[in-house]
Amino acid sequence: MSNGLQQRIIGALVLGALGLIILPIIFDFADPLKIDRTSKLPAAPEIKSIDVAKAQRPDNSAKLGETDTLFDVVKSQPANDTSETFYGLDENDLLRHWVLQAGSFEEQDKAVNLMQQLRDSGFKAFVKAAVIDNKTFFRVFVGPKADKRRAMAEKAKIDSNFSTDSIVLQYVP
Repeated sequence: MSNGLQQRIIGALVLGALGLIILPIIFDFADPLKIDRTSKLPAAPEIKSIDVAKAQRPDNSAKLGETDTLFDVVKSQPANDTSETFYGLDENDLLRHWVLQAGSFEEQDKAVNLMQQLRDSGFKAFVKAAVIDNKTFFRVFVGPKADKRRAMAEKAKIDSNFSTDSIVLQYVP
């Protein structure tokens, strides 16, 4: 064999060996449809269930459940509370709340007119009817507020803007 032919055969064998080593590194000949089903997540923890006691209604539930009259503004009285507490719970463990009576009218149209003016100015106003000495009065209220200071601030705004003398009322059960 000639020297040139021998070099060509050795070169072809070296190139074939390099191809067998490098081609699998460059190209992945693995099955693309094969899915790796091994999980790297830890096992689920064991959780023991506990029994939660169902809430029971207290014995004096008739007294505590009367919330229908919570905002019965007809029963409201002018605030003569001089304490420093402007918010919180009262002696019956009910939330103290305040409403502002902006006006009281015998004619419903006047009450609705004032209510609409207050709403246009950004106040949350509503009208409630109250029967006093067999006469029906339509009272215009603003609120309710959970803080007396905010009710007093709104009283000052309403009194100056609408030329009224409004009353801050606290609901008394």
